[in-house]
Amino acid sequence: MTLAIVVLLILGLILLPQWWVKRVFALYQSDRDDFPGTGGQFASHILELYEIEKARIDVSTTANHFDPESKTVALTPETFNGKSLTAVTIAAHEIGHLIQLEEGNPWLSLRTRLVMLTQRLERLGMIAIFFVPFAGLLTRSPLVVFGLTAIGLSGMLVRVLVHLVTLPMELDASFGKALPILVKGEFISKEDEPGARRILWAAALTYLSSALSSLLSLANWLRVLRR
Repeated sequence: MTLAIVVLLILGLILLPQWWVKRVFALYQSDRDDFPGTGGQFASHILELYEIEKARIDVSTTANHFDPESKTVALTPETFNGKSLTAVTIAAHEIGHLIQLEEGNPWLSLRTRLVMLTQRLERLGMIAIFFVPFAGLLTRSPLVVFGLTAIGLSGMLVRVLVHLVTLPMELDASFGKALPILVKGEFISKEDEPGARRILWAAALTYLSSALSSLLSLANWLRVLRR
């Protein structure tokens, strides 16, 4: 009963932020005649304003994100072509990650290294988990089974760490980079500032639900392997 309550609470913490993010984005999604350009045009303008070289703005078919390896700010069609407060604010948030890269932000560097490590460990972990039953039958050694299980779960554990590292990085991109650009550069009015703050909180906290989802997945595997 206690486990079921904990799982329900975690599910609530995962699903409620996702619902809130969609609601906030939709609330400010309408195009505005008083905005001089789209999210994509705004992002390109900031690149010129900050004289950032060898970076590019691209359209993404999946989600808004920043690729530090290629220095690409990828925006969804809604963000790239939109003339809304949501589009401009999200574009500013993703540009914030590019500025972090230019400044050598330690959280961004750590996350990039952890992501590369996660990819390798997850591939190795899938192989290890596959061989756990066979290793148990062939060796009859709890130590071997434990070792393979630990390797199998290591990728999940590092993924949880990635999400935890991502949260302070996202908060800095939102409130240390994007909001000052929008406010000090007078790209948005004082009346739009509260809405921009809500959008930036939503953009940052999407990773909180991702971290909790990874924790739930890891807990489920641990529960299965204990049986």
